[in-house]
Amino acid sequence: MSRSSIGNIELVVRTIAQTSLDNEKYFTELDGVVGDGDFGISLASGFGAIVAQWDTLDRSSGENFLVGCAKIISRNIGGTSGSIWRAAFRNAGKSISGKEELTGEDVVTMFRSAAAGIMDRGGANLGDKTLLDALVPAADAFEQTIKNGGNTQQSIDTAAKAAR
Repeated sequence: MSRSSIGNIELVVRTIAQTSLDNEKYFTELDGVVGDGDFGISLASGFGAIVAQWDTLDRSSGENFLVGCAKIISRNIGGTSGSIWRAAFRNAGKSISGKEELTGEDVVTMFRSAAAGIMDRGGANLGDKTLLDALVPAADAFEQTIKNGGNTQQSIDTAAKAAR
């Protein structure tokens, strides 16, 4: 896989990990309102483990990198959250198997594959107030921006805005 493609995947994973770590307390407080209050702790545990093992992850392909992250997640995030995040990362990785250079369409496929993994594993659907309610609109916005001739940065910006 080209350095730019693996670098972009690394940037996304590192951003997710850092966001999870930075918001551990906030996510835990939110979960405490209607749940058992462990979501932020669990998420920080899993993504903290990815950060701790960052240099050991296989970067020979985007698939190997993401599947490696999925394995770390499955060992470090308990309950349903762990299996959902594992499925998202694994599916995204498998969707780019054999790809050397990622296109915008490949990124959309990764988004949609991650969403499918979440739906299949967790039984959630769009509108259930889950991660899907950010991920699917982000995928749609990214795809539409590409179809309209937007560049990579424009696609990322519109996806981020749609996810909020």
